[in-house]
Amino acid sequence: MKYRLLTDTELKELEEDFKHFLITNHVYDEEWVKLNKANDKKVMELIELFSDIVFEKALKNIKFLEFVSPKNVSAFFCADNEMVLIGVTSDNESIDFTKNALDNFKNELTIYRTTKPYTKSREEEVFALIESGCSIISEERFKRLELAFNLSKKTSQN
Repeated sequence: MKYRLLTDTELKELEEDFKHFLITNHVYDEEWVKLNKANDKKVMELIELFSDIVFEKALKNIKFLEFVSPKNVSAFFCADNEMVLIGVTSDNESIDFTKNALDNFKNELTIYRTTKPYTKSREEEVFALIESGCSIISEERFKRLELAFNLSKKTSQN
């Protein structure tokens, strides 16, 4: 299993898709009921496979993530072959990024940018970031941070 099992709630939401998945795998209603009653290991294997397929499809569509802590903002662009990180930090003890917008502290921020190639599959790394607390963000949000980085670079060169 690459990701995690879908929860009962998630499976209920995807019930129609799961039925189509079972039919595609030549498991029809009567057989599914029989497998469930017998507590057959094939039931878990099918749920694991379906879970991985659902996550794989969803993760392919995620491009931008963000993690916000009191002292850091980390925004990620998940490109095809590498991940781009734009980070924002501050030494000012009174700043808490979980409570205040970045715009309020323009002169007190350190902004950096780095890239790294994936060490696992792109989707596995995106999944790990989400599981560690990242949220999906818009491209616009990432681009604003990238613009702030580019402006800070120009300011420091002058």
